[in-house]
Amino acid sequence: MDNNSHPLSQLTNISHVLTVLVLMAVGAVFLIPLSSLPTARRTAAPIEARHEVANSKSHSSVSEPAPATTTVPTTTPPTTPPAAVPTPTTPPVPAPVPPTPRAPAAVAVATVSNGYGCAPALAYLQAHAAPGFTFECPGWTDGHQAMTCDNVAGICPGAKVIAIATPCPAAYMNEASNSWVVLGESNAALDPYGYCH
Repeated sequence: MDNNSHPLSQLTNISHVLTVLVLMAVGAVFLIPLSSLPTARRTAAPIEARHEVANSKSHSSVSEPAPATTTVPTTTPPTTPPAAVPTPTTPPVPAPVPPTPRAPAAVAVATVSNGYGCAPALAYLQAHAAPGFTFECPGWTDGHQAMTCDNVAGICPGAKVIAIATPCPAAYMNEASNSWVVLGESNAALDPYGYCH
């Protein structure tokens, strides 16, 4: 029993010593700033002034009067403890917003007027084709009314092209839809609007 209580007793004594040291350190932190308050400075100034007057009397001759010394007590504003600095908090990171999928070309058919010619064809393609394609009207289409080409050797190497040879509504509407299919972003059938007659 003495062996078990002896280490416990040492631990208790060490704990008490550490507690006393911490309390002394805390007391010193609060008492040291109090020793530099303005009252201590005010009482020291007149003593120094009296000492200077006494020294000037002992060094001066009897015929010369001692110069008048005026001591203006210096006042310093009371020191206030520094304000507590709030710990910065970081706001939670919002969850990433998933990208909104683009609507397939067939949904927006009614927004552009259908008509024959390159001007309506190019306007429709600009509004409904997949991004990244260049448009040609009139363009070479290998004998077809229109074609959509994505990096095909000998036809459109390294490029994405929609070419319109016959600028009828079915041709350019087909190619706008086909551009999404070629990129793998639509499951629509190729040429869903049929053939120009």
